[in-house]
Amino acid sequence: MTDEQRIVAWGDELIKLHDGFRRDLADLRSSRAGAADLRTHCLTFCDALHAHHEGEDNALFPHLGIEHPELAETLTRLRSEHRVVARLMERIRELLDHSSRAGVGEELDRLATELEAHLDYEEEQLVPILNKMITLPEEV
Repeated sequence: MTDEQRIVAWGDELIKLHDGFRRDLADLRSSRAGAADLRTHCLTFCDALHAHHEGEDNALFPHLGIEHPELAETLTRLRSEHRVVARLMERIRELLDHSSRAGVGEELDRLATELEAHLDYEEEQLVPILNKMITLPEEV
């Protein structure tokens, strides 16, 4: 199958998904919504990002590890970054459960810094490979 015959450029799709996460997080950080709306939007964002990272950790990364053993170090780093992001999201959830919600803005800023670096690195490392792939595991 040639590049012209490829139906989906998986790397380009990953960038689109990541861009959605970037926009959603930027919206959260600049939100003037009330406390209840902020909590709802934050939890929705965190759940979606968590599901995305679980799919990568449980399906995409093992597949890439088999198909591209040269990515072992990259995949280890990406999994580690997923854990850092997960801890930050858990901290945000904890803060949202407190009535004052003090510190949520600072934690969203930390999350943005970590997530941006993670997404940039993941795209740099994986997009060229993903765009050459014809199929991915069904779980992805």
